[in-house]
Amino acid sequence: MEDLELVNKVLKGDIDSFEKIILKYEKMIFNFIYNIINEREASEDLTQEVFISAYNKLYTFNKKYKFSTWLYQIAKNKSIDYIRKRDKEKQISMENMEITPDRGESPGEIVEYKELKQSIENFIGTLDDKNKQILLLRYIYDKFTFNDIAEMVGMSQAAVKKRYYSIYEKYKKHTKSYEILRKE
Repeated sequence: MEDLELVNKVLKGDIDSFEKIILKYEKMIFNFIYNIINEREASEDLTQEVFISAYNKLYTFNKKYKFSTWLYQIAKNKSIDYIRKRDKEKQISMENMEITPDRGESPGEIVEYKELKQSIENFIGTLDDKNKQILLLRYIYDKFTFNDIAEMVGMSQAAVKKRYYSIYEKYKKHTKSYEILRKE
């Protein structure tokens, strides 16, 4: 069943249709939030809050946009609010990614991976919040179009594309300097 059809049914009082929306999006919203805040329990709580907010404000949903984009916007806002309350501007990190020796990597590969991971974290640390959001939405949630991302971050599609390609060029320069430093 299409999202718009489910939304219309919920607005007419069909609670079961909202349950279908939850079943359809719950895992994706949880993963989205978890990738931003890196806390399992808080991500579960925020996922519930997203659906409570969506239900309570469903009448404000503009049907000319994708429902999923609207839902992810709520999730993004809840995540940002949580981060601000938790520790005032904590950066998105990749600290929870760990290599375990049982994956078959040699010690040299593990060291190289950790160096590359640190280099990527350093690069991400140089980006402002908007650019981090654009990068996260484009790479982790690759199903989002530039138009979807533009709606979520409150920018024009052209501005998002310009920032995205600027980030890409900046990253290419960063990796060149990383390779030079590794060889020294």
